[in-house]
Amino acid sequence: MANEINVTASLAYSNATASILGKLLAWLNKPFTISGVNLVVATFSVPTVSGGGPAALPGLDVLTTVGWAAFVNHDPTNYVDLMTAVAGVAFARLLPGECAVFRLPAAMVAPAALAHTADCLIEYLILEN
Repeated sequence: MANEINVTASLAYSNATASILGKLLAWLNKPFTISGVNLVVATFSVPTVSGGGPAALPGLDVLTTVGWAAFVNHDPTNYVDLMTAVAGVAFARLLPGECAVFRLPAAMVAPAALAHTADCLIEYLILEN
């Protein structure tokens, strides 16, 4: 089957003080074909360093390789870093209430997350590549 997923994204920016009005990058209903059929949808309480350090995202063992992913940080106060692995480096940061959609590299075996100051609740959907 082709075009199993559709991705819709946009980012708009206006700043009257900097004389920047209405810059927009929009990508509407772009279809993509993937070969995998499995997915993981989860809500996870991400720990801080004092709570044990970065934690691997649970449930990904059902995926042969990771692919498209969407993340939401539901914490109203603290940010979450998404990590390449438990002992890896941060590749993305979600500030309070932020979301992100992107493709994870297939070589990323065990992505992890680390909360700042206090545990943060994140939600994610990760598709098999």
